[in-house]
Amino acid sequence: MFRRNLVVPLAVSFFAFPGSISLAEEAANISGCLDAVGTYMTSRSSVIDGNNRVDRGLIALTNGGHALVTDSAEGGVNGYQPFSSGSGAWRCLGTENGRNKIKIVTFDFTTTPNADTDRYMARVTVSASADPASNSISGNSLVEFLAIDAAPNTTDTVRPPVSYDFTGVRLEVGE
Repeated sequence: MFRRNLVVPLAVSFFAFPGSISLAEEAANISGCLDAVGTYMTSRSSVIDGNNRVDRGLIALTNGGHALVTDSAEGGVNGYQPFSSGSGAWRCLGTENGRNKIKIVTFDFTTTPNADTDRYMARVTVSASADPASNSISGNSLVEFLAIDAAPNTTDTVRPPVSYDFTGVRLEVGE
């Protein structure tokens, strides 16, 4: 009886302890850039079928390391299916000249009512620089299209990636 009563608490503490380390490691990954936390309204320009197009978006970075993205192109554009908002994580890569260098990885999913249409997920990797002095952000997004059942870290893509630059400003709540 003594052994059985001892094994359960040991097993619980063994499995709980690694989780605590992961949370501490994640917290350390953003601690150098906590002044980047906030929500940014972004803008990007592109040329589609010879027409200039401006898209807007929101990037929200939390103090827990979460990233949430909404994009005005979610309804779909020529050659791309409609897609969901994105969610993921971010980390601090350090500071340079007062600017926070950050990396954001989010995922979104294509949406279509047609059951015969292939569905995909997109991994969006953002390399950005957030400037707390000017409340701005700028960077580059790399969008990789993956099979809907792919592992999040796969290198197998189903179509060529798309890359774009963006700029943005931190949203402020007035009085």
